[in-house]
Amino acid sequence: MENENINSDEVTSKKSRPSFLTTLIIVIVVALIISGITSFFIVRILTSNVSSSSDQSSQVSATTPARVVLIMEGSRYTMMLKGGYDIAVIDSLQLDVGSTQARDLITSNRIEVLEAIRMIFLNKTRGELSTPQGIELTKKQIKDTINEMLGFTGERERLGVVKVTMIIMTITTNQ
Repeated sequence: MENENINSDEVTSKKSRPSFLTTLIIVIVVALIISGITSFFIVRILTSNVSSSSDQSSQVSATTPARVVLIMEGSRYTMMLKGGYDIAVIDSLQLDVGSTQARDLITSNRIEVLEAIRMIFLNKTRGELSTPQGIELTKKQIKDTINEMLGFTGERERLGVVKVTMIIMTITTNQ
């Protein structure tokens, strides 16, 4: 009878061990499943934030101003003024545009753009280009003329010429 008691104790202890081991395995598997699901959702949320921020950055880069150099600094481009007696020597003329489309249009129509600028200068006198207000007015006229010429008017104006940077070296008399 003692043998049977000992055998039954061994059987119970053997049964309790697999039960403990089984419980431990179940707990580990459940923890892995929960952590896997949590990781999946965290990665999914983070990647959606990254893609939306990249969409925003691509929108920003699409509207980032580009620079078009019409007259390279140091080239000293001459423009005749009203009456034909005075000449303005332009050292540099750069346009900041709001889109790549405007940059491409200005580059492809460079001669027409320079001709429009030349016509603006033909209507200016030495006195108008000798004051800061006159120079600012000329820059505004250049900006408006080019935007109108290329079709960037109304709501699309912010995609056209945004800023004109011009350096007038000197105004001299033609002899």
